[in-house]
Amino acid sequence: MPTHRIDVAIRGLAGTTLLVLLLAGCGRSATPADVPPPPPSSESPVSTTPDAQSPANPADAPGAPAQPAPAAPPPQEPAATPTPAANSASSDEPRLASMSAAKASAKISVPVDLRYQFEGPVLPNQPVMLHLAAVPRVAGSHLTVSVNPVAGLRMDAASLTVQKASADGVYRQQFALTAIDGAPRELRVMVTMDMDQGKGFGFFTVPLTSGTAAQKQHSVKQR
Repeated sequence: MPTHRIDVAIRGLAGTTLLVLLLAGCGRSATPADVPPPPPSSESPVSTTPDAQSPANPADAPGAPAQPAPAAPPPQEPAATPTPAANSASSDEPRLASMSAAKASAKISVPVDLRYQFEGPVLPNQPVMLHLAAVPRVAGSHLTVSVNPVAGLRMDAASLTVQKASADGVYRQQFALTAIDGAPRELRVMVTMDMDQGKGFGFFTVPLTSGTAAQKQHSVKQR
C-alpha cells in the first residue's frame, strides 16, 4: 500500500476516536459525588436541648430577687388555767367537809366558823399536827386566828392574819402541839375580824380528847 494512504487512514482513525471521547464526556450527567459541599455557615445552629447547667427554676438563677418568707401564723392565746375553789385543800391539807366544827362560846360577835382536825391522837410527849380552817360568813378585813397558850401544852403556833377576807374564802393554819404533864382537855382559839358594823370577836373550843387517827366527823355543809 502506498505510504500516503496509510497516513491518511491513521489520521482519520485518530480523529474519530477523539470525537467519540468528547461526545461521551458531554453526555455523562453530574453525580452527587461531583457536587462540592456547601461552605460552612458562620452562625451556629440553635440548640433545642436545655443546658444541663441552667437552673430549672428561674427564681433560682443568680441575681434573681429574693422571695419573701411566708407570714408566720398568729400566736395562739394560752389556755386559761382553772382557778381552784376557795374551799379546796392542798395535798397536805384535809378537806373542809372532813373537818370537825369547833364549839363557839355563848358570847360571839364575829360571823366566822372554825373547823379543826388532828393528824393523830394527842398522846403525852408526842407531837401531833393540828389543822385549823376559818370560814367567814361575810366579807371583812384583818381576820386573825390565834391560839391562846395554856399550861401543859407545848406549841409553835403563830397567829394567822388575813388583810382581806371574802365570804367564800377558807383560811387555813396548821401547827404542831405536844401534850406534857398536866395537859388540859381542850384548846381555846380566838378569832377576830373587822366589819362595816365594827370589830367582831369570839372564842372557840377544840377538845384535845378528840384528837384520834380516825375522828368521828360531824355532819357539816361544804361551802
